[in-house]
Amino acid sequence: MRLERPLVWVLIAGLLLAPGLVVAADAKLDAAAAAKGQLTFVRYCVSCHGPSARGDGPLASDLRVPVPDLTTLSTRSGGKYPYERVARIIASGELVRAHGTPDMPAWGDAFKGTKGTEEATVTAAIHNLNQYLSSVQQRGK
Repeated sequence: MRLERPLVWVLIAGLLLAPGLVVAADAKLDAAAAAKGQLTFVRYCVSCHGPSARGDGPLASDLRVPVPDLTTLSTRSGGKYPYERVARIIASGELVRAHGTPDMPAWGDAFKGTKGTEEATVTAAIHNLNQYLSSVQQRGK
């Protein structure tokens, strides 16, 4: 599922124009947003990433690439949660060059309706999901 170019620019503009939603990696966690993000995670992400976000969802073994453990994003990013990168991957998917196709589907399109996210905008839905993922990071490892 590929995003059309205009939607990508809308998402980018939304992230740039909504500074209250773009949180620095070391910013304080928004517990209310994280709770909403957890609902979104359960609805859209658990099938691949698993209920504990460790890449062990019921469909993970059927995929051609390993599903990443999302609880180690900070560790794998030098100790800082990679908020902007995660937002970009959720919105646009991720291309693993060796495979030539997007291995992580883009959810920006799915969030356009935002029905399952309980949010009014795609940007807010992605922010909430990002807050949840930030909250499940392994600490001190």
